[in-house]
Amino acid sequence: MSNSNDTKNNQSPEQFIELLGQPYDAKQIQALLEPFGVKKIAKPDGPFQDDILWSVKASVRIDVYRSPKINTLTGRDDLPAEEWIIGAIHFLAPGSDDRIKKPFAGQLPKGMTMNATPDEWIEAYGHPDIYEQGDWLGGRGPYLAWRKSGINISVEYDTDEDSSVITCVTFCLIGCMGAWQSDFPEVFAP
Repeated sequence: MSNSNDTKNNQSPEQFIELLGQPYDAKQIQALLEPFGVKKIAKPDGPFQDDILWSVKASVRIDVYRSPKINTLTGRDDLPAEEWIIGAIHFLAPGSDDRIKKPFAGQLPKGMTMNATPDEWIEAYGHPDIYEQGDWLGGRGPYLAWRKSGINISVEYDTDEDSSVITCVTFCLIGCMGAWQSDFPEVFAP
């Protein structure tokens, strides 16, 4: 007999990452989030060329974009023009947003979890392109970021006197961390 934790542990974390650059399909996303108790996920409906879809229950945020914004951000011209495209997946924990009350409960790629230390991330992904300690752009605690083939990975920690905890793990298409492109173009610019 399997319980919900077994289901969560059997969920392939790579399935989430494979969605980057793909058209948004609410049924597909809901199926991936179902092991976390998600019965329904919103469809993008913003009047602009970007939208944010939240699953507070699963502690996941999905950033979607339409053309031409996705093309401008990523420097790509091979993405479908008339559809919402998934540009980023954020796995969240308390401290990332007031709506988030518990950390993402699933496993992340390469066996990582929301409890992983900076050293464990480095062991899994190699030396980060950015490794900030202390205060950084909007946070306090270690911040790690990598530029890998076609994607960025970032891990944000919040530190107090007693501990350091992950608040957000982001996997996104290169360029979809647009606000950071000018600060760290070698990592985030297309």
